[in-house]
Amino acid sequence: MARGVRHPGSALGEAIGKLIEADLGAVIQRVAAPFGHSVAPRALRNHLGNKHRIDIVVSDTEDNPIILVEPKYLRYKKHNWDKGSRLCIAHYSLRRTYPSIRKSIGVLAGEWTDASLRFIQSFGVETYRIPFDYIADILGQYGIVFRWDEKDIQTPMKAWQRFCQLSEEEREEIAATITSPVRQAIRQSVETTLHSDPNAPKRVEAVELSIKTSEGEYLVYSFESVSEAIQRLLAFVKDVEDLRRILH
Repeated sequence: MARGVRHPGSALGEAIGKLIEADLGAVIQRVAAPFGHSVAPRALRNHLGNKHRIDIVVSDTEDNPIILVEPKYLRYKKHNWDKGSRLCIAHYSLRRTYPSIRKSIGVLAGEWTDASLRFIQSFGVETYRIPFDYIADILGQYGIVFRWDEKDIQTPMKAWQRFCQLSEEEREEIAATITSPVRQAIRQSVETTLHSDPNAPKRVEAVELSIKTSEGEYLVYSFESVSEAIQRLLAFVKDVEDLRRILH
């Protein structure tokens, strides 16, 4: 398994991400099963036809997606905005496409900054964090050195070789220990969402208005109340040739 890997550091990071995904998937499956819901990775298309593969999707008996869960692992902070933006775009566009989605969750493992967490949360994604140092300390207990300089070649190779020597039981132990700080909170969040009545009365906290112009521009406005959004929409009751005056 260790042979033929060109980038052992990336391979190890991907393997750790898969362990986290499998462990949390099993936890969520135990919560969703009594409701008759399924839990599995799914490729969902948004309203524009773009496909997004979501690692963990809770679907109801009619195969409608209910909850989106994505574990994301990062070693370097410089990739925060890249991976964070992908997560935001995917979940936001899918919620626009599937009214059945009631919650989206991001499990952020590794080197995520506070700023990137706030950015992801601003898109309505519930976030849970697993720090890099916590993961490195756990792997160290199994003889896997997980801290290395970006230009270091030898350490990640040795770490990958050691990981490949682990038994299946040891890998499951590592996964359970890594997710232990967030597992209970995620379980409760999923359970609360599935227990809640989707038809129960709800209070509007915010309204978002998205407008597409003839130039292909997307203009998004946020309002704190329905009445404010309606007042803005009233400006469009009559067809106009040039929207610039209204939009500004």
